[in-house]
Amino acid sequence: MTCPRCGREQPPGASGRFCVHCGRVLTGVRWIATTPDALRPRAEGPRRARYGGPPRYRDVPRWSLWPWAERPRPGGPDGPLAPREPGEPPEVLRGTAGFLRRLAVTTALLTGVAALGEVLRYVLLLLSRDRALSGVLLGWSDAVVGIFGWLSPLAALATAVVFLRWLLVARTIAAEVSGTRPWRSTRLLLLGCVLPPFTLTVPGATLAEIEHAASGLDPDDRPVPSRPVLAWWVAWAGGVLLGLATVVQGFATSTQALADGVVLHFWVDVVAVVTCWLTVRVVEHLTELLAPVLRASGRSYVVAG
Repeated sequence: MTCPRCGREQPPGASGRFCVHCGRVLTGVRWIATTPDALRPRAEGPRRARYGGPPRYRDVPRWSLWPWAERPRPGGPDGPLAPREPGEPPEVLRGTAGFLRRLAVTTALLTGVAALGEVLRYVLLLLSRDRALSGVLLGWSDAVVGIFGWLSPLAALATAVVFLRWLLVARTIAAEVSGTRPWRSTRLLLLGCVLPPFTLTVPGATLAEIEHAASGLDPDDRPVPSRPVLAWWVAWAGGVLLGLATVVQGFATSTQALADGVVLHFWVDVVAVVTCWLTVRVVEHLTELLAPVLRASGRSYVVAG
């Protein structure tokens, strides 16, 4: 091999990454891992099976390889490791979080278009006070409000269902990590997330408890929500209150009440867009705490059989 700096050839038998003349790192060097008995003469006997590649894990270990190494061995200390069942909570949590992210983005887009439709309707209400409006323009306004007024609630409902699924899995993993047990049953949690006025507090409190447990803090201390959790909690509570006010206001039939209803629908859509964005943030934050993904370092190794 020739050194790229001094151009001198390496003496026969020289091995290493550096030039023996100038110390420059040699190009084309590969790290080769060999077994401890690679240099020993092999005894005659039955042929060993060919190397089948590195071991494969069903999920990424959280800290190096310790979860796999400490798994109980059915045959004793020298027995084979127990296989891991597919679909365990960390893998399910990451998959649910990815699906929830796509649903939340879709809901935000649909709700954003619905908010623009409410703005157009309000502008037409202002213009109709002293002039006649085009039937085509009114038709487009009604179509946008009608179509996206149905699509956005359906998408929001699907997002809420997947969010509850993610919340249950995250709560289970947080309890295992902290060695505690959730004091709310699954039934109480689901009812608290959908029934007012409990829906104002139960979802945000559950997220704060999950974050507290995932952070390794003392279970006896009171959970203090972080900024992502607190921001989501405020947006969620504001959306619930605005939604209730919009439903109550919808029973009025006066002209001014109809105009106020358009304004309320607009703000409900805006808060829904903000809540979807904050949902993506808080789900990514807590998923990374509970089931972190090890990122590649950019190095590669070659195994010589």
